[in-house]
Amino acid sequence: MFPVLFHIPGINYDLPGYGVAMMIGFLLSIMWAARRALRSGADPDVILNCGFIALIGGVIGARAMYVAHYWDQFAYRGNTIEIIWAIVDVRRGGLEVYGGFICVVVLVLLYLWLGKHSIRWYLDIAAPSAALGMALGRVGCFLNGCCWGVVTNQVPWAVQYPYGSPAMAQQWTDRVPGAELPQQLLAFGQWPDGSTAVPLPRETLWATDRELDAARKAYDGILAKAKEQQVRLDQTTDPEERQRILKQIDAATRAAIPPSSHYLEYAAPLMSKYNLSAADLRQLARQHLSLPVHPTQLYSVGALGLLAWLLGTLYWRRRFDGQVICTLLFIEPPTRFVLELLRADNPIDTAGFTVSQFLSLCLSAVGLLGLFWLRRLPARSPRAAVWEPPPEEQPARKKEECR
Repeated sequence: MFPVLFHIPGINYDLPGYGVAMMIGFLLSIMWAARRALRSGADPDVILNCGFIALIGGVIGARAMYVAHYWDQFAYRGNTIEIIWAIVDVRRGGLEVYGGFICVVVLVLLYLWLGKHSIRWYLDIAAPSAALGMALGRVGCFLNGCCWGVVTNQVPWAVQYPYGSPAMAQQWTDRVPGAELPQQLLAFGQWPDGSTAVPLPRETLWATDRELDAARKAYDGILAKAKEQQVRLDQTTDPEERQRILKQIDAATRAAIPPSSHYLEYAAPLMSKYNLSAADLRQLARQHLSLPVHPTQLYSVGALGLLAWLLGTLYWRRRFDGQVICTLLFIEPPTRFVLELLRADNPIDTAGFTVSQFLSLCLSAVGLLGLFWLRRLPARSPRAAVWEPPPEEQPARKKEECR
């Protein structure tokens, strides 16, 4: 798991593994589709334009579906600007694949229709690359630690994610036996679900030792000025009184340790209370991994990679235009439906299924109906004209030789 591949100094930016995998998948998919277009006589510029649409529309659609599905993760922020920023910040994941896929299909269909290009032919050209792009996108999911599977001790290839991973945090929230955490790793504060303790965010451990130790020093200074409040906190047993004192201390902490991307304001109290150095905190975190889970992201990589190869082979043996894209729609959803049974991150909240299972049933039905309907149409799309590159410009007249 590598949610951050490396840190770019100077601009203080973490390069996310998820984003890198998505970009590599996009570039390889476009190159493969453009090559297929050239070999079959199609216009590669149309494929490149479709790729640009997929890049923008895929992210927008996938993010929109995720936000709609998990709106409670965004609504609690209250501040409109913070909500908007949380929605557009996709550096560490938070995308629903089917949302992006559906958005891209709609936008590409619109582009091909308005441009009077063959919809069936160009979608067939793009279909194998779409499967390849989704496969490499799942590599990004594995690096980010999202889309994990259920707990298992039955397979030797089960994986354990590090402290702070979404899998570990969810297992702790669900009180799964064996996922308990020591008090030294539980941050306190007022959180969206009303709880007063959650696992220390993983981003905290991405901070440098100097940043962590400086945060603890600042917090120690706060406690030195608020000994009376601390004594009252240790002595009181009234939950409301404790909450009020904690809010006062929290306000003072935020004033001395401004909130940052590393959530240092939650690490400092723990380090101070339990006398932990930055090294101690990291060592403690390394001892608390997630429970073993199915690497469902890698299962998806294998299934989609095989499907991409099969569709690439089918393209050159298809009997009618549209056969390849409809085959993708018919075959991929059932594999996703089965894999959802092994996923632990998606709730069953749509007609007795997860939202992805429900959409997979719909998409598979569309693919099957498309295969039957296309058999009634001419095998070759009327707009599937062979593309001819523009003639080369006539060479400029040679200048008269100097006498």
